[in-house]
Amino acid sequence: MILSTPELGGLVGSFSVTHIGLSAVREGLINDLGAGAGRLGAVGRGLTLPKIWLADTSGLEVWPDEATAGRQLYRAGYTLISSVLLFPALGAYPEVRSAALASSAGFSEALSPGAWWACFAVATAAQGISIASLLNPSPLSLVPSFEADSNAALGVKRDDRLKLRPYGLTRITRHPLILPVVPWGVANALLAGARAPDLVIFLGLAAYAVAGCKAQDLRVEASNQVGTVFADGALTEFYRDTSFVPYGAVVDGRQRLADVSREVSWTALAAGVALGGVVEWATLEWWVGVHVPEVPFLTS
Repeated sequence: MILSTPELGGLVGSFSVTHIGLSAVREGLINDLGAGAGRLGAVGRGLTLPKIWLADTSGLEVWPDEATAGRQLYRAGYTLISSVLLFPALGAYPEVRSAALASSAGFSEALSPGAWWACFAVATAAQGISIASLLNPSPLSLVPSFEADSNAALGVKRDDRLKLRPYGLTRITRHPLILPVVPWGVANALLAGARAPDLVIFLGLAAYAVAGCKAQDLRVEASNQVGTVFADGALTEFYRDTSFVPYGAVVDGRQRLADVSREVSWTALAAGVALGGVVEWATLEWWVGVHVPEVPFLTS
């Protein structure tokens, strides 16, 4: 059965509300889950991961304490619940869009070739920045941070505290992984045709990115903890020196573009943009159902 556009919107909205809501009450859930694991005797059993495993700050022991067990169980449940709502929406979108396409004219027909490729470039750049941020993570993400260590099994060791110093992309925004979803969503809504299903899925995800990141900021400011837990007070300076709005800290003088230019890995960014272009092409061709036109200067 093909979902209606309002039903599609309901899935996207439910995903956003649930995702943000779970994040807002995470501390209580983590405590309850950890305590439950402790009562079941699953904590402190001495089980360890292989030394080659790049573990977090709790070390190689599996669930050495209730706090670690609670965090791991929360993350698993958080991912599962969110996926149950988001994946059906993503899976239903092509059929909902096809039904809308059969009954209405598309906005994409009004886009000039130049405007079309401009939107494609914006979406590609946004994906590239998100991909590059995996090597330049924020402490607000679950992406780990590593440093070279000749004594480590793989030549690197994990140290998430390195993320607490504004560096490269985090000098631009403290959310370099998620906020690029905003320009990506807007650009893809236009590329897809700007019909109701396109606006629901792409602008819905863009709105979630803004709301989710802002809700995370509010939670961190209240509890001074993130997905990767740091000691009390460790995030204060990071928040003082970074901004939610991209380039906000640069405009008001807290950060300098010269530092951004020096610290950003341009190789990683170029690789991210190249991969982002491939992913964007595949997204349009295989998921949205929009044919990517040939590049004029390559076919003339």
